[in-house]
Amino acid sequence: MGTMSVAERIRRPISDRELRRRWDATRELLEKHDLDCVFTQGNNMHLGGYVRWFTDVPAEYNYHMTVLFPADDEITLIRTSGSPIPQWGLRGVKEVLYAPFCPTLNYTADLEAGLVIDYLRKRNPKKVGYIGLASINAGLMKKVLTAFSNVEFVDITDEFDMIKALKSAEEMELIRETARIHDAVWSALPAIVKPGMYEYQIRAEVMQLLMNLGSEEHLLFMATAEPRKACGMSTFQYANRRVKEGDYGVLLIEVSGPGGYYCESARNFCFGEPYKEMQEAWDVAVQAQQLTADLLTPGRPAKEIVAKYNKFVAEKGYSQEGRLYGHSQGYDLIERPAAMASHEFGEETMEIRAGMNVSLHPYFIDKVQTVYINDNYYVTEQGAEKIHKTAPEIIIL
Repeated sequence: MGTMSVAERIRRPISDRELRRRWDATRELLEKHDLDCVFTQGNNMHLGGYVRWFTDVPAEYNYHMTVLFPADDEITLIRTSGSPIPQWGLRGVKEVLYAPFCPTLNYTADLEAGLVIDYLRKRNPKKVGYIGLASINAGLMKKVLTAFSNVEFVDITDEFDMIKALKSAEEMELIRETARIHDAVWSALPAIVKPGMYEYQIRAEVMQLLMNLGSEEHLLFMATAEPRKACGMSTFQYANRRVKEGDYGVLLIEVSGPGGYYCESARNFCFGEPYKEMQEAWDVAVQAQQLTADLLTPGRPAKEIVAKYNKFVAEKGYSQEGRLYGHSQGYDLIERPAAMASHEFGEETMEIRAGMNVSLHPYFIDKVQTVYINDNYYVTEQGAEKIHKTAPEIIIL
């Protein structure tokens, strides 16, 4: 195992050139703020993309993984000792520090924080940056701030998130491959879903196909119902309904492709022609998605998109989005900028820029139907280019 190369073992490794681009961009940010070091943390593949962005090594299985990126040296990783990283998988990493910590074992937060504190003490920094306060666990942050009361800590998340959101040509190649995997599953769906199947069986068939096509991580939400009843979108726990003739449903595919880059897509499906209320709602959802796709222009505040979406659908008599209407994607299922509905305690401050991979997902739910359409768009200087090729239509089984 020790003599294997990245290319032999990893289905789609990111290139050394791309990693160097990221490290160079980070060092420019450190130099701008006069930082000796920056650290960040992740604990899963779906929403732990900071770690993989730096290393091409995913954070996994809810165990915290910390990246320490100094201004004048290679990366140090801190990871639980339960899953050591083989040497052939480490690029740009000088050392990996291991300790037996686990988030459900409260006292082990001290082990994790102790390794970070030891690292920083050896470097005697004056100014340290951090990325993603919402991702860094409280045990680590509290211990570090207490140990270095004379060090200035600086939140550089906003600027870093913009760097991460602007995709290189190599990243976009991987994102387009992910979208092709999604499109292949939509083409196959009529051959998968049959009357008499349980929802959990449909999910299993879809997931197997996704894995065979090269998907790395898989999140599926699906539900079915009789006509003129809302089906919602449930998790696997609630997938024990048997599908029958005349039913309709919603399937949301949130999966990464080879290389770990996310897209997401959703469609309604039904046995036979859609009933009137669902088709009417679907047509409005398609219009709403196109309206917001046209708003994906450089310089536009992301929060403006959800406001205009909500105004449009409210005028049509459908449910507004109170949470998240759209967002950028990459190594994270959800990354900034986000078209997040306004909230009194905080809101998105980032703007749309050329180079972003943005997901838009109108979602209507009321007493007689559930409708959900979702596709990804690449933002250019001239506007948005749709990445998914599946037609914006209800899939007839």
